[in-house]
Amino acid sequence: MDIQYLLALQGARESLPGFIEQFFLWFSFVADGPALVALALIVYWCVDKRAGQFACACFAAGNFVTQLAKNLVCVYRPWIRSEAVVPTADAIEGAGGYSFPSGHTTGAGTVLGSFAWLARKRHVWITVVCVVAVLIIAFSRNFLGVHTPQDVLVGLLIAVCMIALTQLFFRWLDRYDALMPGHSKDVMVLVLVFLVCIASLVIVTLKPYPMDYVDGVLLVDPESMQKGSYEAAGAFMGMALGWFLERRFVGFSTDGLELRERVVRGIVGAVIAGAVYVLCDVAFKAVLPYLWAKYLEMLVLCVVALWAVPLLFGWIGTRFGGGAREAASVGRRSAGDGMRPSAHDGAAEAGRGRRPSVRSDRHSQGFRDEDGE
Repeated sequence: MDIQYLLALQGARESLPGFIEQFFLWFSFVADGPALVALALIVYWCVDKRAGQFACACFAAGNFVTQLAKNLVCVYRPWIRSEAVVPTADAIEGAGGYSFPSGHTTGAGTVLGSFAWLARKRHVWITVVCVVAVLIIAFSRNFLGVHTPQDVLVGLLIAVCMIALTQLFFRWLDRYDALMPGHSKDVMVLVLVFLVCIASLVIVTLKPYPMDYVDGVLLVDPESMQKGSYEAAGAFMGMALGWFLERRFVGFSTDGLELRERVVRGIVGAVIAGAVYVLCDVAFKAVLPYLWAKYLEMLVLCVVALWAVPLLFGWIGTRFGGGAREAASVGRRSAGDGMRPSAHDGAAEAGRGRRPSVRSDRHSQGFRDEDGE
């Protein structure tokens, strides 16, 4: 039945004007991983720290689960299952490897879905735009012939689950930090993510894979699929480590920024992240096995984006009008995670002649709800 559905859409696609196919191709391009991560990071650096953290966490966890599921289930693409399915040529370039579940759908669902959830009370228009975009992206994967309906539906389900679990995680962490300041569970969270990532890599490396050939060509190269899991595990670990380091040692804020400060942050962050990506790609591939090079590449990139880039914002603030605000945040735990300064943090700040701050980014005027969601 799923193949029949795709064939019906294929017939419609071939009979409709070409701009409609281009419309769905554009949405699929937007849903590619780098574009979604860039959007989440821009929000994190420049607009609303808490919302950006939420979206990054959802994406990292969702991508990790999706890539692991692809390697465990090993479902072939629709055109491999049926020669009658002829996908759009331009869409095949971003649709290699196994089919189930849809990575584009999960990615769009986690990032755009996060923003839709967080903005649902104060900025309904953001919620409407994000939900419509997610649905268009999900349908585009069927319309272009690169995913079956079940691929897309499970991708959406993963996204919803990741948003719900991330919401529960942040609420639990905020509640614990409020009850027991200075005794955070962030180390436990970091260790747990590390163990889960290593376990997933052991599984995808040691498990058997289908080795089916057509005309002497291997349908899906296991190493190419393992690469996706290694990258996803590296990104998940890097997001967790970057969140931990920023939370413990930086504590930057997005409150009260002027437009030029936001623009400078975005430009600096994009340039640094791009440079780190290129350098790591070259350096790690030269000295490490390919899969581990991709793992460390994603890990370092995410740590830089979530920790090192915000670390520079204090220096940027002193030159663009926000020095006092940024300098006051460096060296204490992140208020954006709902943390209250510990006794150690307060003593250190008092020793430097500063009054310990208890302001929380959870109440900043971003597009989140007033209750901190």
